Amino acid sequence: MRVDYTTFGTEPPDNSKLGRAGQTEAAETAASNSLNDSNIPGVDQTNFSSAQTQVQTLQAQVLAQPEVREAKVQSLQLAIGNGNYSVSAGQIADALVSEFSEAQG
Repeated sequence: MRVDYTTFGTEPPDNSKLGRAGQTEAAETAASNSLNDSNIPGVDQTNFSSAQTQVQTLQAQVLAQPEVREAKVQSLQLAIGNGNYSVSAGQIADALVSEFSEAQG
């Protein structure tokens, strides 16, 4: 005899009405109703309607930015070409720590 938690008492389940994964139709209906009822305390709910506008605005701002900052690239190329570009080990370490801490936060 198999244990069926969807029925009460010692009666064996009605094998003629088994649904998916061996559940009875009553158990499937109860599970479906409990998932669809949004008024049950403890059920997680999500609402993205106000955030969608903000996300679209931010996306538009990001896409409007140039992929490469040409002025910055040209100034760095000029400095490197002239031998004037130097970065201290401390500056490199500070930049790495800053970048790592931003990624973690």
